[in-house]
Amino acid sequence: MALRSALSVAVLLSACSAPPSDPAGGEQLTAPPPPQQPGAPPHAHPQPGDHGQGFEGSGGAFQDPMGFPDFHAWDAPAGPPIQALGDWTEPVLLSETDGGGYRPQVTVAADGRIHAVYYERTDDGDLLRHRHSDDGASWSRPAHFGFDEHRNWGPDLVGLTDGSLAVVFDHILPDFTSRGYLTRYRSGAWTAPVPLTPDGGGEVGSGHVAEAAPGELVYVWIGRPVAGQQRFQAMSAWTRDGAWQPPRPLSDGSQDAWHTNVERRPDGSVMLGFDIGPGGGETVLYAAEGRDGSFAALEDLTASSRPGERPHFAFEADGTDHITWFHKEASKPIHVYVRSGGPGRWGPAQEPSRGFGGFHFDPEIAVNEAGTVCLVWGWDAGDDAELVYSLRDGDSWSPPRRVAALGDGKPGLASLVAGADGVFHVVWNQGVRGSNRVYYAALR
Repeated sequence: MALRSALSVAVLLSACSAPPSDPAGGEQLTAPPPPQQPGAPPHAHPQPGDHGQGFEGSGGAFQDPMGFPDFHAWDAPAGPPIQALGDWTEPVLLSETDGGGYRPQVTVAADGRIHAVYYERTDDGDLLRHRHSDDGASWSRPAHFGFDEHRNWGPDLVGLTDGSLAVVFDHILPDFTSRGYLTRYRSGAWTAPVPLTPDGGGEVGSGHVAEAAPGELVYVWIGRPVAGQQRFQAMSAWTRDGAWQPPRPLSDGSQDAWHTNVERRPDGSVMLGFDIGPGGGETVLYAAEGRDGSFAALEDLTASSRPGERPHFAFEADGTDHITWFHKEASKPIHVYVRSGGPGRWGPAQEPSRGFGGFHFDPEIAVNEAGTVCLVWGWDAGDDAELVYSLRDGDSWSPPRRVAALGDGKPGLASLVAGADGVFHVVWNQGVRGSNRVYYAALR
């Protein structure tokens, strides 16, 4: 149930009928038509089981829908703790209400302003919030966007080349059917959410968005029908000349797909990643580059490295790509890996978490204008748990240090970006099951 709640997942069955409008830009955006027939090869990995049924009420009341997995209640592996505190600024609490905050995202807009989004538990549902800051210390009051009820989960935030912002998120109804939506932030206002997936009664989740060429978006997600034993299928859709093209499958649906992600390279191409296999177990990691409206053939990174899930990317100006992910053994997250190079030329897996006790999970990675690569991830050693980080030093990684010393609960998924001035910005949620807060910090 934990993975399902964390992803708020789903499938596509039929096309939307009416072209929704984007009031801030005056443009007409048409939801993608039905997906084309699967063309990806089958995957010979163990069949996962069913992942549970829907539930009523706030997802945050059930558990942290951003993923407060069972391993946080298990005994963590013994070993040296991560003790040193790094050079990040003092954490700023962004979620100041009793509803807390989940699944935070951060970006730096073209004008240098820092933006953060997350969702808050309320009596009306799990609702999206937006805050911004010019210095990382003083923040605007939380502003609502998205829908006014039900579950608004899994926001993914990116800054666009025209100075605006884009967020994709999943809107989940009480019967657990859901759709993916897009909303934009222009001239100080959020547009009405535009549906990106058909209204077919299925589930969608793990939605991520990137800007390829200026003004051209690519959206990736997973989906399946609510009923039956169908598997989650990884999907993608691109805009070309301002119109959404038909969705295309990235996996064939014979095995569950999880944790899609897509991020923009400096040259306008993108990198895609996701994993396939049993939920909660070892999964096979795939990646592919994309350009001009389509993705290249998938590359099985597990075949030349290690299993794992939840890939993230960082890109250097010289063309070097970095991918990070974490690896569970017996459902326990033990390893955080990084590979550098690029499609067809990835180097060996490095393990910045190696040699330290505790669980290691949910890494995020970024590179700044000076070429410094920063990696953050969650660390849980039982009574001691914090967000930690490591910096790439030549071909190796510095010993991990703590981003903060909150001493209160477990760290959740972090979002990490580098501004044009070289400063790294991170947001994350931390707390206990059903009660989390969102924090911000910077590394200058």
